[in-house]
Amino acid sequence: MKKMSFVLVFVFGSIMAGNSQNNQIISIKVGEQMSVNSGMPVEHKEIGTAVMEFMYDYRYLRDTADINSAVTDRMVLQVGYGLSKFTSYRVMLIDSLISVSTPDQIKANPGRYVGGETFSLYKNYPTGKFTTTDKIATDWFLIEELIPTQEWSMTEGTKEILGYKCRRATCNFRGRDYIAYYTDEIPVADGPWKFGGLPGFIMEVRDIHDHYSFVCVGINSKANRQITMPEVEYNKTSREKFYRTKYRYDINPMGYLETVSGVKVHIITPEGKSRPDLAQPRKLTYDYIETDWKNY
Repeated sequence: MKKMSFVLVFVFGSIMAGNSQNNQIISIKVGEQMSVNSGMPVEHKEIGTAVMEFMYDYRYLRDTADINSAVTDRMVLQVGYGLSKFTSYRVMLIDSLISVSTPDQIKANPGRYVGGETFSLYKNYPTGKFTTTDKIATDWFLIEELIPTQEWSMTEGTKEILGYKCRRATCNFRGRDYIAYYTDEIPVADGPWKFGGLPGFIMEVRDIHDHYSFVCVGINSKANRQITMPEVEYNKTSREKFYRTKYRYDINPMGYLETVSGVKVHIITPEGKSRPDLAQPRKLTYDYIETDWKNY
C-alpha cells in the first residue's frame, strides 16, 4: 500500500482533504462518534446484469441507549440471473461521480464524494458462496463464506408493504433474533443483506430490539443496470478476523489510520487549540449486526 506523508489539520465537524495525485478523499468526523472514510476512483468489473432492483432503508442505532442515534442509508438489492448484490445506493452514485470528476472539482466540494455504507454483499458469487467487500479507512477487504443457513419459523401475523401482502417469520442468526415479512407475490427468493431462505421475497426484517432493520421502500421491476465489483487490491480475510480489525479501527480510528496509512493527524479547534484527547481510544456504544464474531 502506498504510504501518504501529508499532515491533516482538522476542526470540529466533517472535514475532507483531497490528494490531487489520485483524487483520494479522507473524511474525518470529529465528535462523540469519530470515523474516517475515504473515496477514490477505482475500476469496476461487470459480473452480471440486474433485471430487478429493490430499494431498502437500512437503519441502525449508533448508541443502543439512544433511539435518536439512528443512522439510515438507502440501499439497493440488484437481482440478476443467478446472483445478487446488496450495496449502498449513495456509494453507487458517488462511484459514478468520482469517475468523471477532476481533482479541482473534488477539492471544491469534497462532501459530495463521501458517505454511504462501505460494504457490498454478493450472493452466489462465486457459486455457492457469499462475498462481502468492505473498506476500513483506506483499506479494502474481501470475505468469502459458504451460504449460511437460516432456520426460519413461520408465525402468525401479516403486514402489507408496498401493496404486497406479507407473512411473518422469525429466526436467530449470528447472535440476534429477527422478525421478517416476506411475500410470495414477487417471483424472487431473496432479501436484503444476508437474509434469504424463505418461500418468497423478504420485504422487511428487523431484530427484536430494533437495533438493525431493513425495509423495502421501492421496486424497479424493469432494471437493466450492470452488477459490478471493484477491481482493487483486497485484503482477503475471514469474517471473524475482519470484525476484529473493524473493532480495532472503530475504537481508535485515528490510531488505525496512522498505523496502516502513515498519515499523521492533528486535531485543532478553530481557536488554534490542540485537542489530542479527541483522537484517544473510545468505547463503542453499539454492537455489530453479527455479534458471534466475539466467540471465535
